[in-house]
Amino acid sequence: MTTKRCARLLTAAAVLLALAALMAACGKKEQVSKVRLGEVTRSLFYAPEYVALSQGMFKQEGLDVELQTIPGGDKVATALLSGGIDVGLVGAETTIYVAQQGSGDPLVNFAQMTQTDGTFLVAREPIANFDWNSLKGKVFLGQRKGGMPQMAGEFTLKKHGIDPQKI
Repeated sequence: MTTKRCARLLTAAAVLLALAALMAACGKKEQVSKVRLGEVTRSLFYAPEYVALSQGMFKQEGLDVELQTIPGGDKVATALLSGGIDVGLVGAETTIYVAQQGSGDPLVNFAQMTQTDGTFLVAREPIANFDWNSLKGKVFLGQRKGGMPQMAGEFTLKKHGIDPQKI
């Protein structure tokens, strides 16, 4: 091999290496995907989400999550259907209500965030030996009529022989 040819090969190899290094450096841009997330309420059950947001865990995975609280499953559904949010955290009943209204663009439940309803029974004063019958004659404050917390509360009361409409 001649000296001239050897020099050309070395130059070509150096240029290819430089281009490869340059392309690798330029191509290393991290892709960040924006996700607009709407939650129906602030809830203890969403604590893992709040921790992940505050600790930058979504950003580490290339997600720029924008969280907004949109009170009411119907309003979250509207935001989803109109493109105002990408993902909504709502009860499964929202999907059913949208389907019953004949929407041509149905909502899809794709994950389970909690395994139980996020309703808590609370009292102003401690009750040493709680008995469900002690709720008779008391006021039951659920949430929005037709919402999962209200339905779960009424179901539990009925399960214990209490009519939630006459409590």
